[in-house]
Amino acid sequence: MMKMYQLSQPQKILGVALLAITAGVSVLLVLASRESTAQMAAIESVMVTREVELQLPNTVAVSVNSEIKISQENMKASQQQIAAKTMKKVTPSQATSGSWKMGDIKTGTPKIPLSEKISSYAIVELEQHPTSFPVAGQQIVLPILNGQQVAVNIQSVITNPNGDYTWSGHLEGYGTDYPVVMTYGENSIFATITTPEGSYTMESIDGLGWLYKNPAEIELSTAGAKDFLEVNAIQ
Repeated sequence: MMKMYQLSQPQKILGVALLAITAGVSVLLVLASRESTAQMAAIESVMVTREVELQLPNTVAVSVNSEIKISQENMKASQQQIAAKTMKKVTPSQATSGSWKMGDIKTGTPKIPLSEKISSYAIVELEQHPTSFPVAGQQIVLPILNGQQVAVNIQSVITNPNGDYTWSGHLEGYGTDYPVVMTYGENSIFATITTPEGSYTMESIDGLGWLYKNPAEIELSTAGAKDFLEVNAIQ
């Protein structure tokens, strides 16, 4: 027969206390577990967010770098194209070779008389016996009045029967509409320049001469005509 034992009052109190403690510990464990789970989720969320934030700038950086690289490549290609076009033309020394420069207050007066009909003119200086003459395919720059200048593409050269050297060409940018001719004699140089604004003449003796705009009544009737006779007349 099972014997029934009756707990004393202190034992009952101790049992109730143990039950309470056990329940409290269980609750704490459950709460701790939930808090740990929440913290892990938050940490994962933060990590994902940071990862996305870190990836986005890298993506932008790659995109920007790619654009910069493409722009640099395009710029390099453009520079190469410009350089190629420039090389097809002439160097600066070639552009000024065979040209003249405008005189200043220290420049003397040319020996050639100037017609009273001429109102726009200037004194110029140039080499009477240059080390080399302009050649076909070359481009030179000629100063004209009022600080302007024109680029001329030389198309042909010829040594005249009397020994004078003549080159002829056309104004850059106008096809063959505006011819330019320049002749070197033994002691004189003569040039005619036709432009959309009218024609000009340059004539010199011993490296010093006049550059003037031709009056309307004496504009060239035949543009680009041979001019070695005028040079001989000056001599």
